[in-house]
Amino acid sequence: MRRLALLLAVILACVVQSAVAWAHASLVRTDPADGATVAGPPVTLSLIFNEPVSPLIMRLIGPNGETTTAEATAENVTVSVRPRELARGTHVLSWRVVSADGHPLGGALTFSVGAPSPITASPQTQSDGAVQTAIWLARLLLYVGLFIGIGGAVFAALIADARPLPGRIETWLGGMMVCGLVASVLSVGLQGLDALALPLSDLPRSQVWATGLSTSYALTALTAAAAFIFGLASLRWSQGFVAKPIGFAAALALALALAMSGHASTAEPQVLSRFSVFFHVLCVAFWIGAFLPLLAILYRPQGNEAALARFSRLIPFALVALAASGIFLIYVQFDRFDAFWTTDYGLVLSAKVSAVVALLALGAVNRYILVPRFEARGEAAAKPLGTSFAAEFAIAIAILGTVALWRFTPPPRALAVAEPIPIHLHSAKAMAQIEIEPVRARGANVLFQVSNGELEPIPVKGLSFILSNPAAGIEPMRREAVSEGEVTWRIDDLRIPLAGRWHVQVEILINDFEKVTLEDDVQLPRAP
Repeated sequence: MRRLALLLAVILACVVQSAVAWAHASLVRTDPADGATVAGPPVTLSLIFNEPVSPLIMRLIGPNGETTTAEATAENVTVSVRPRELARGTHVLSWRVVSADGHPLGGALTFSVGAPSPITASPQTQSDGAVQTAIWLARLLLYVGLFIGIGGAVFAALIADARPLPGRIETWLGGMMVCGLVASVLSVGLQGLDALALPLSDLPRSQVWATGLSTSYALTALTAAAAFIFGLASLRWSQGFVAKPIGFAAALALALALAMSGHASTAEPQVLSRFSVFFHVLCVAFWIGAFLPLLAILYRPQGNEAALARFSRLIPFALVALAASGIFLIYVQFDRFDAFWTTDYGLVLSAKVSAVVALLALGAVNRYILVPRFEARGEAAAKPLGTSFAAEFAIAIAILGTVALWRFTPPPRALAVAEPIPIHLHSAKAMAQIEIEPVRARGANVLFQVSNGELEPIPVKGLSFILSNPAAGIEPMRREAVSEGEVTWRIDDLRIPLAGRWHVQVEILINDFEKVTLEDDVQLPRAP
């Protein structure tokens, strides 16, 4: 055991040291700002993210609707696009990148040269529903194979006595692992489809698979495939002396696979997050993977009392480690408590936690009521216990299906680094370019630039910003901006209590005798 523990420490250290700072990327700002009007054609269009990304698709739609492909280069957190000659009017840069955690991100930058003009719709930057459904299904099969298939095989190899499982249970575990192995391979191609925003019919294309293999998720898929091979070997040779080493290798590969990419493993601090994911996955596999083998053992307990006793001794420690690692991962992913019900990620987590609580309740009923009754009465009390195990198994599948939804929901820590919201207000005398930048857990910062009708900056003596939401019963909230020079003004820590349609008003004091008021209704996010 001492050698195995040393091997575990060495493998984990290698993974942590070799891993780059993978995280879920968010667009922080653009240059020019989205929705801005610039006097002349910009030489470079810049997309600035919170983490390094790799460009995938860059398409530029001109005022006449013509679409051209643009060349892009990435340097650190900035993607730069050098467009060809830009005509007067409104242009759309439709972009798609892949973040270092393997998740694609897309959007569109709209800007005008000289003056706005009617434009055609930007090209599709999101995967279609068939691809999203296929990704979810592949993730579900992958998780079932990892946690139930490999988890059951590892239980048989490391916890149970020599070959206590009937052939039917071994067939189910082997079938789950084979399905998971196929899903791990297909998921690489699906990752490429999602990255390139291509339909499901393009799955056979070599470019799709090359793109999928170029993302960090490829490491997860390949390591998961190795875990399935070890798991199948462990199930095949469960009576031999190699069963325990192969089972231990399957458990290691299982935990390493999910610690190599994804939201949870890439949050800062990297080392603690990866270790937490590693041990969280191990504990889940130990718990959920034991369901089918335990069911077989309980219906024929003769000679398997030692396996039941070992599991009973170990499961409390596994549940404590599972809860501790889960709480830490929630802490690093969430920036505020209400993210549990105000974000998609939080809703998925809330559903998962609710299902886990139900699973724990059923486990407590089994341990303290149904199992003692079964031991005392034998087959007469087998039906309630079997029903309870079937319910636990169904809840476990539901949990894995829920967790697979996280593939499409960036965590609150990533949402908090959001792209600034541009607002353009103008009148015959003056115009204001406003940029509202949400700040994690403390409202938003607002920047103002004032110019005349020719887009030339003009100095002003004062600037006030007023927000109101009559539909929600919120009276005008007035904030005075602070000068950062003659033409730039700033407001820090602006609180927007709820998302929705707000009435925005800017009062610009040109001089002691002249004041210009600009106003409009705009859609704003919540910034508490």
